[in-house]
Amino acid sequence: MRRHLSLRGRMVATAVVAAGLALGVLLLVTGPSLETRARHDAEATLLAEARLMARVVEDSLARGIGPDALDPVVDDAAREVNARVTIVAPDGRVLADSALSGEALLAMENHGQRPEVKAALAGQATSILRHSATVGADLLYAAVPVRSTGRVVGVARVSRGIDAITDQGRQLWWSAALALALALLATALLSLLLSASLGRTLNELMDGARRLAQGDLSARLPARRDDELGELAHILSHSAAQLQQQLAEIARDRGRTEAVLSALEDGVLAVDHRGVVVLANARLAGALPLTQPIGRHYLEVVRQREVGELVERVLRTGERATAEVELLNVGRVFTITALPFPGAEGTPHGAVLTFNDATERRRVERMRRDFVANASHELRTPLTSIRGFVEALEDDAVDDPEKARRFLGKIRVHAERMTTLVQDLLELSRLDSGTREPDWEEVNPAAVAVEVIGTFAAPAAAKQIALRHVDRCAATVLTDRDRLRRILENLVDNAVKYTPAGGHVELATSPGDEGAVRIEVTDDGPGIAAEHLDRVFERFYRVDKARSRELGGTGLGLSIVRHLADSVGAAVTVASTPARGACFRVTLPARPAAAEATVDSE
Repeated sequence: MRRHLSLRGRMVATAVVAAGLALGVLLLVTGPSLETRARHDAEATLLAEARLMARVVEDSLARGIGPDALDPVVDDAAREVNARVTIVAPDGRVLADSALSGEALLAMENHGQRPEVKAALAGQATSILRHSATVGADLLYAAVPVRSTGRVVGVARVSRGIDAITDQGRQLWWSAALALALALLATALLSLLLSASLGRTLNELMDGARRLAQGDLSARLPARRDDELGELAHILSHSAAQLQQQLAEIARDRGRTEAVLSALEDGVLAVDHRGVVVLANARLAGALPLTQPIGRHYLEVVRQREVGELVERVLRTGERATAEVELLNVGRVFTITALPFPGAEGTPHGAVLTFNDATERRRVERMRRDFVANASHELRTPLTSIRGFVEALEDDAVDDPEKARRFLGKIRVHAERMTTLVQDLLELSRLDSGTREPDWEEVNPAAVAVEVIGTFAAPAAAKQIALRHVDRCAATVLTDRDRLRRILENLVDNAVKYTPAGGHVELATSPGDEGAVRIEVTDDGPGIAAEHLDRVFERFYRVDKARSRELGGTGLGLSIVRHLADSVGAAVTVASTPARGACFRVTLPARPAAAEATVDSE
């Protein structure tokens, strides 16, 4: 992976490159001038040496000393100045030359027309760069007049090869280049030193910003500098603190909202303008049930046409809508209220739906309607009979003692039936209201069974029914003795009523699982068909309505048994085969949970 240069590295590189460019331009600009300066310095040096040489040979030329005496002096002087020295007479003859001696010196051509010699003979000190025919190389010449008593007695010329001058200029150029390179290195080192503090600050800022980006809003950036970077660190830290505070407030608001939604008895479903679910509380998820509804379209969550119509109506009109819908997938009825739901800024509104479970209310209403209808029907029959007998008595039966007694007997039977019905209705009302808690005590179910057998011994004997109790060593249980007695009385009463003459009814008490007691009332009556077994405990439900009324039943006995059993934590079931009798079983727990809670609180 390609690694990018750090900011500090880029700063140092930028400084070095800028300094390098500046120094390079400076070197390019000053390089040629260095060579020119070296040449000028060489010309000045040669002119000074030529003047010095003129003074050395001034007396010799004035006295007319010949070449033999003059040439050694010139050679010594040339060695001292490391240059070629030439002495020229006024007529152009070469009197001495450090490069030649003897015959070669005498054979040299006349220098009177050499430019520098010509100018010096004219009394003007001159320097000039030209090619030397004598030595075959480019030389820089400096010539000055040699004067004696105001007149020019000769020319002193000093020359040096141009290569030496060029080397001197090149040395100057390299010296300048070395100085610039050292300056560039110093710039790089200085940039590193100056950027070290800046780099540390930037690294600290980046580390802090990276922690903030990763969600650690507790991170704070150090502001150790008083410049822009310090101000930036302060701004970022302040922004993080504000953001942390806002997120904490949002989290608190969300927690409060979730707590409110969880506490609601109603389910809540919110969708955006596209119909995508954005909120669903736990109550709704448990009632429908739902799995991961957030982010899915409501049609995938609640597959019901009526719900979709409610949502679309609110999304389209923005008005409140209400409907009662039976959700087929869960078999429950809900009262659904749909309202507009504010959308995000710049987007249309969504919809929020509340689901109020109306299943129990509907069931209670249906039971109430059925109860009123059944109770009215049960009361209307004896009242109609009583009214008929009273009218008969009013007509003429009152004068007939035998007929009057018979009619009064019928009235008494129907009145007793109404009394029994009213008593059963009052019993059910008390059980439904739950106004009286059970009186918990240790009870021996076998003893209660014996009492019940004694109560129904006479009615059973009148029908020649064998009524007996069988105890299989049942243990004592924590229950309400009176309620247990009424449960058994209702069951034994039904068994005696519906068992034909000469039949058998058995009340058995036996131990169950985990200390429970099982009580069974078995008869060999007509039995109950399978389609009626699930409904025999409903109010006013009769398997054989005509026979039940004939025997004086109200249709509420088994419903009272179920309510009494539920109130003491017992379970009651029935098993039957038509024409082979029925068996009602009551299972009493050793210590019901409700009883434990009551005992502990006391």
